[in-house]
Formats: sequence, structure tokens, C-alpha cells
Amino acid sequence: MELGTLVALALTVMVYCYLGKDIPLLHAIYRLAAYVFVGVALGYGAVMAWHGVLVPRLLLRLGGGEWVYLVPLVLCLLLLSRVSRSVSGVGNLTIAFLFGVGAALSVGGALVGTLIPQIWATAQPLNPAYYEGAALEAGIPSPIYLVVDALWVLFVTISTLLYFHFTAKRGIQRFSGTRGRTLQAIAGFGRVFIMFSLGALFAVAAISRMSLLVDRIRFLIEAVWSVVGASTPTVQ
Repeated sequence: MELGTLVALALTVMVYCYLGKDIPLLHAIYRLAAYVFVGVALGYGAVMAWHGVLVPRLLLRLGGGEWVYLVPLVLCLLLLSRVSRSVSGVGNLTIAFLFGVGAALSVGGALVGTLIPQIWATAQPLNPAYYEGAALEAGIPSPIYLVVDALWVLFVTISTLLYFHFTAKRGIQRFSGTRGRTLQAIAGFGRVFIMFSLGALFAVAAISRMSLLVDRIRFLIEAVWSVVGASTPTVQ
């Protein structure tokens, strides 16, 4: 067995010692694995930041006379002031800059990647002639299918928005009679759609975690069989 595989096997077993954290020895073994992971991750991150960011994108460009890159260098140096409490306020300028840029990117990404495409999908026309070209390209026998798809997107969007509207008492009391009951029924569909969406997200997260667990268990089985000198079993 290779040394790297042996180390991976040992660290995996050490991490699984977390299951017996009530036992002091197993808990100490798990904490040792956690410290190793954190230390290796920090070391790897520092090396990647130096060779992938600081040298090619900062130092080499400063050496080439691009003095505008002094601005990010100064902002980075200001972060060092957080070490001392007396001058830590100077680093707030860099932190404010990071939060501002991060918020702008988040809002821009939400608008361009989610909100605008959703509005565009909801505002699609319901004329079958509009979808004739798209139906031919996709091999769909009739553009009516695309019209039904557009209607479905419109209904799901409106019902979901109505559910959030009618969660407030004022929204419920604003309409009464048949109109109010109809809107509340549509909002009930919106609640169902939200539940399905959250359930799908949870299922995807659970499946990804299970895939990682199965892959790690398979690695453990193959590594143990390799250590004992037996032929590696085929794990389906």
C-alpha cells in the first residue's frame, strides 16, 4: 500500500472516532485529526494565495510599473492592524470595502442570475405562433406544449407570491367573499410549491452527503483489504 493511501486510511478512521466522542480517548483522536485538517488546509491556502494571487497578480505587476496595484496592497496591509486592539480600527476600511464589494456582487448576481430570468420566464407570451420556431428546433409536435409550460411557470410564480402576501393578517383581511377565498386557495398552491422546492433542495443535499459517505466507506473497505493482503472486493 502506498504511504498516501495509508495516511488517508488513518485520518479517515480518526475522523470517524467522532462517533465515540463520549470516550475521552476517541474524542482526543478526533480532535487530533481535526487539527491536522485545519493546519493542512491553512498551509495549502497560504501557498495557493502566494503562488496564485500575490505573486502573479500583485508583485509581478508592481514590478512592471503598474502602480495602481498599490491600492490592494495597502488594503491588505491595513488588515494587519487588527492584530493590535489600539489600532484595529484602521482595518475597518478594508473590511468595509470587502463587505461592500461582496454585497454588490451578491445583489448583482441575484438580479442577473435569478430575478431577471424569473421575470422574463413569467412574462412569456401565450400565443402559440410565438413558439412555432422553438417547437420545431426542439422536436416538439405542437407549440401548445410550450404555451402550457409558460402558463405553468406563470401560475407557480403568482401562487408563490400570493402565499407570501397572505401570510400577513392585513393581506388576508384585504379581500373577502369569493374573491378572497379564491386568492387564498391559489396561495395554498404556492405553499405546496415552496414545500416541494425545499424538499428537493434537502434531497439533493442528502444525496450528495450519502454519496460522499458511500465513497469513503468503499475506500475504507478497499484499503483494509489491501492491508491484509487479500484481493480487493468489488463494491457495487
